[in-house]
Amino acid sequence: MSFDLLYLVSLAMIPGIGPVKARNLISFCGSPEEVFQTSKAKLLRIPGIGPETANLLRDAKTMKAAERELNYCHKKGIRIISYLDYDYPSSLKSTFDGPLILYQKGPVNLNDRPGIGIVGTRKASPEGREIASRFGEWFAARDFNVVSGLAYGIDIAAHSGALKQFGVTTAVLGHGLDRVYPASHSGKASQIADSGALLSEFPLGTLPDAKNFPARNRIISGLCRAIIVVEATETGGALITARFAFDQNREVYAVPGDLTKATSIGCNRLIRDQIAKLITDPQEVLDDLNLEPVQSGRMVASPEMPYGAKVNLSPEESKLTGFLANGDAQLDFLAENMGLLPANLSAILLGLEFKGVVTQMPGRKFRLAVGC
Repeated sequence: MSFDLLYLVSLAMIPGIGPVKARNLISFCGSPEEVFQTSKAKLLRIPGIGPETANLLRDAKTMKAAERELNYCHKKGIRIISYLDYDYPSSLKSTFDGPLILYQKGPVNLNDRPGIGIVGTRKASPEGREIASRFGEWFAARDFNVVSGLAYGIDIAAHSGALKQFGVTTAVLGHGLDRVYPASHSGKASQIADSGALLSEFPLGTLPDAKNFPARNRIISGLCRAIIVVEATETGGALITARFAFDQNREVYAVPGDLTKATSIGCNRLIRDQIAKLITDPQEVLDDLNLEPVQSGRMVASPEMPYGAKVNLSPEESKLTGFLANGDAQLDFLAENMGLLPANLSAILLGLEFKGVVTQMPGRKFRLAVGC
């Protein structure tokens, strides 16, 4: 057992000591161990440390609780990563209030691939869920880590899309890893942990209280190169995540929506306030960030629909392929001729791309795949 880790877990479990205060304590005392060796009189000289916190730092029960935490995590296959470890996410380490420790269930090294966050309202429309799922598929197929919060609506749709491509996706939780919230997403959480990660800064036993989720959201944004908001109401966690991302110098993107829908208000305002850039397809994110697919566009066909197999098309998909049969066409041209919003058309095009029917070219141009 690493003694540094034991002391860091102890620090993180003490109420009232957040990541910033914990680092200040370590800097003042010299090491995580020295924090617990320092006299109460000296601790009280540190700004922000009152008698109650000093007493907890001197209480042997604090260390015993951390020992139980470490032992339980070891039995349950939960890794504890401290900010001193080489595999602590480097993108999160660059934020001023990155967690002191992270609890992780799942095999992925969070430094292996860039993270793309996809977030939005719990009360998502069917169209919003479809777009989130398609975006999740698209980025996972290109070997990005799709990051979200496992919540109802947009979050779970993004995770599900990534899993369709057998890709890596990370769910950041607002509670301890000894539970899943909402419970109905337990099956999906298990799939995520098989190849990606369930992640939390909260000790085991922490309940999914409302106050935990804003803190959770700063981790989502901190892990990512960019945050994409698909649908968002006037208030809510997605807007908090977007603002955290903006403050952390991450790029923020938003999918515009119907002015008459409550779930479009947040995205449209992020764009209006110049916090987010407007996007209608995921390729725009890579173009804007000047990123290439991590493994040159790894595309994985689902077992039930191998690429090259005969596919069934919806009426809208058939109409779209009819336009493309006349030659390559740009997104705006197709949207105008089909009478669709670019965001809705992008979802259809992504579906055709995954079926192997359509290929996207540079400049938001599309063509029928060879043999179609």
